[in-house]
Amino acid sequence: MPKSAAKPMSGRQVIASSASLLAAVWIVALTSIPSAQSYRDQLAAGTAGNQITTAYDAMTVIIPITMIGSWITTSRWLKQLHVKATEVNPTAIRLKLPWVFWSWIVPVVSLWFPKNLIEDLLKSEGSDEAKSLIGKDTLTWWLTWVGFALVNNIGIVSAFDAPDGFVPIRPELELAGACLLTGAYLVWIRIIKALGD
Repeated sequence: MPKSAAKPMSGRQVIASSASLLAAVWIVALTSIPSAQSYRDQLAAGTAGNQITTAYDAMTVIIPITMIGSWITTSRWLKQLHVKATEVNPTAIRLKLPWVFWSWIVPVVSLWFPKNLIEDLLKSEGSDEAKSLIGKDTLTWWLTWVGFALVNNIGIVSAFDAPDGFVPIRPELELAGACLLTGAYLVWIRIIKALGD
C-alpha cells in the first residue's frame, strides 16, 4: 500500500492500545496472587522449581504482545504529529523523526527522549490546554511510566541467581507496577486528547 493511501492513526486508537496494555498488566498482576501461592505449594510438594507451572506463567505472554502493539500504534501516531509539527516549524521538535520510534527502546536515552518528544509536540500544538500539561502533568506521566518499567525489571532481575526455594512470582511488585501504569495512563489520556484525535 502506498504511503499516501495509508489510513492515519487516531488518538482513539492510541488510547485503545494503551488501555489493552493496562488491562494486560492488571490481569497478570491479579493472576500473580493465587499463582504465587500455587508456586509455594508445588515447591513444598517437592516439585523442582524449573518444573513448576502456574496460571501466571501462561498469562505473562500478554504483556509483551500488548506492549509491542501499543508501541507500534503510539509511534505511528506520534510520527504523524511530528511530521505535521515540523511542516509548520522545522525546529519545533528537538528530536529527528526516527527517534519517534526508537526513543522508547534505546537504552539510556529512553529515560528522557519520549518525554522531550511529547513536551515538544504539546508546545507545537499551541492550545492553552496542551501547554498547561507541560511540567507537572508530563513529569507525573513520565515518572509513573518509568516507575512501572523499573518495577517490572526488579521482578525479572530478582529471579537471577535466586536461592533454592525462592518464589519468582512477586504479587507486590506486579500490583505496584499495575498501580504505577494506571497513574501514567490517566495522564496519558489527557495528553492524547490535548494533541488531538
